[in-house]
Amino acid sequence: MVRPAGPAPEGWPDAGASSALSGAAERGELARLVDPASPLVPILDAAGCRFLRPLHAHVIGRPGTGRDTMVRALRERLRLTATGPADGAGADADADLWVLVLAGPPRHADHDLLRSAPADRTLVVLGKADTHPDWDTAVAVARRWSTRLGTPVHVVSQLLACADLDDRMFTALTELAAAGAEMPSMAGRFLVGRPGSAERAVREALLRRIDAFGVDTALSLLAEGSDAADAASLNRTLHALSGVHDLAGPIGERVALVRRRREDEIRAELERAAARGLDRDGAERLLATGGVA
Repeated sequence: MVRPAGPAPEGWPDAGASSALSGAAERGELARLVDPASPLVPILDAAGCRFLRPLHAHVIGRPGTGRDTMVRALRERLRLTATGPADGAGADADADLWVLVLAGPPRHADHDLLRSAPADRTLVVLGKADTHPDWDTAVAVARRWSTRLGTPVHVVSQLLACADLDDRMFTALTELAAAGAEMPSMAGRFLVGRPGSAERAVREALLRRIDAFGVDTALSLLAEGSDAADAASLNRTLHALSGVHDLAGPIGERVALVRRRREDEIRAELERAAARGLDRDGAERLLATGGVA
C-alpha cells in the first residue's frame, strides 16, 4: 500500500481495496503484467517504484506558525516524508498531502493558502496548542476556526510531538515533581539559580525543548505517579499527548485518493509509451483492463 517511510505508527489505518493495476504496483509486480521482452518492462518498473514512494506531506502556513517543527513532527511521529518552506521552491512537487498550520485566527493569507492546495488532500491544524490555557480551550478555538474555514481543524502541539528530553532533564523534572514544584504562570520565574549554574542551565534547556506547557505537563504526569521511568518513556508520553498521532486517521482517509493519483501517473506513462509506439498493444490492454488479463 501507499505507506509511511518506515514502520507505521500503531493504529495507522488500512488503506482499503486496490484496483488491479495499483494492486500489482503495490506488490512490486507491475512489470509482470506484460511480456518479459516488452519494451514496457523498464517503464513499468520505474513507474512501480514511483508508485511505492513514501507518503509525502508538504507543510504550508504563514511564517511564525511553527511550520518547521510541524515538518519534524510528521517525520518523527508519523514516519511521513515531510517538507516545508525551508526545503526550498519545488519541495512540494511530489506532495501527496498538504498540511496548513494555523497559530492564530484565519487571515486572508490562510484562506489563500487553503484555496491554493488540493481541497481533497489538505489537512488544517491548529498548531502550538500548548500556547492556549489548556487543551480543551485549544479544541474550542479549533472548532470556531473550522466553521470559518469550512473544513475540520485538528489540534496539535508540534513542540510536544518533538519532545527529546535527556536523562539530565528527566532527573531535574523528577526532583521538582517530588518537591511539589509547579510551573509558574510566568515562564521567567522558572529560571531560578545563578546565571551559568547547572540548575539554571537545565531549566533553560527544558524551556527550549518543551516550553512552559511541556514542563507543566511533565511535572503533572510525574506528580500523579506516571509510569514514566526514564527520559525515553516520558518523551513517548509527551508525544502521545501532542495530538499528532491523531492525524493518522484523517491522513489514512485520504490514502485512497493518493493511490488513485499515483495510478493516474502509471496510466500517463502507459499513454506516453503507446504514443511512442512502445508495445502499443500491451499498453492499450493495460489502459483498457487496468491490468486484468
